[in-house]
Amino acid sequence: MASKEMEIIAPDRKKHGDEIVDLVSKVFSGGINYYLFRDTWGNRIYHGNYDWETSRIGILDGKIVTHWGVWGHGMRIGSGVVRIGGIGVVATDFDYRKKGLMAKTANASIDAMRTAGYDMSILFGIDDFYHKFGYTRAWAETSYIVKTSDLPKEKPALPIHKYTVKQRDDLDELYHRENANLTGTAVKPTYIKSPFLPKTEGYLWKNKQGKPSGYFITWEWDGRLYINEPVGDVEQILRSVGMVARKKEYKEVKFFGLHYESELCKTIRRGTCRGETSYKKCGETMIRTLNLESSLKKISGELSNRLKKSCCSDWNGVLLISDSREKVCLKIDDGKVSVINLTETKHSICGGDEIAQLLIGGDEPEEIIESGKTKLTSDAKYLVKILFPNQHPCLGAWDRY
Repeated sequence: MASKEMEIIAPDRKKHGDEIVDLVSKVFSGGINYYLFRDTWGNRIYHGNYDWETSRIGILDGKIVTHWGVWGHGMRIGSGVVRIGGIGVVATDFDYRKKGLMAKTANASIDAMRTAGYDMSILFGIDDFYHKFGYTRAWAETSYIVKTSDLPKEKPALPIHKYTVKQRDDLDELYHRENANLTGTAVKPTYIKSPFLPKTEGYLWKNKQGKPSGYFITWEWDGRLYINEPVGDVEQILRSVGMVARKKEYKEVKFFGLHYESELCKTIRRGTCRGETSYKKCGETMIRTLNLESSLKKISGELSNRLKKSCCSDWNGVLLISDSREKVCLKIDDGKVSVINLTETKHSICGGDEIAQLLIGGDEPEEIIESGKTKLTSDAKYLVKILFPNQHPCLGAWDRY
């Protein structure tokens, strides 16, 4: 059907917005619940951090046939924050598939993100596709299922109130306070209106001053009650979730997008629960570097903190880090890590796309090195474990694309 060269451009909100929503709703709904998906994707595109400058669409035969969406936000790596280009609603018109059109669209957007100053890019994608564009596994996804009978039966110490699920500055402040230094979490706001499908409810409770002191969001899907973004006192959360689950007559709840290092997750693991971890060689949560140098600059303070707390705090020298596209040198002097111009050194971490996973601590460094065939020379075999330990990164469901 393709009759001429596809034009790849940045979408215009007024000119292309509704057509983009229509395309992605048709593709992702599969012809079922089209209007339901249209509302959801409309909220994500029109009422979030959708980047109209770096997203790309392909126009052929007078209509949009491809879409590669970018949502920009900050993401924590320990105490550092990098700029993430989150990729979502990657869609090709059914009649224009298997023609290599998406590859052209994707590469154009990746170039645009790099030019615009993004550091890294994350997506949640289909199997065996995105590695073609430099993406690699970011982390394994884990959810925690708790039987309602194993949740506290006591009433919450503070009464809970329903609220309309949307972006709120007061709740964002609570979220940031609780998730400070937790790798993978987003710097909010990301969406103004709810990015979730219907059957979503918000619950909060207030302190003595009448201000929110905690909250969580629920949605019902596949016969389960999902719990997302629980923030606040752990016992208050568990009692509140238990009360809601019993009222709705659910036998179990699923905590989704819960950070491994959060106090709530630690408490759940010490109790009775079932963990579901999904490992994908190529698919689901994936990441790539867009600018290795700027990424390392932004986390240099975090790397310094890790080094100072280690047995190698007095190590001095230069460490080379390279992926399939860039080489960067780190100077380590009296516990301080900084990026310097390229210079010769015998200490190096040289790999491919898996370096992105190493930077965010997406697994044990030994696992990443072995799976990616990363080459370590001299003292790098000690430094890599100190600078890039497993951080159990996780991005909450609200902030995904």
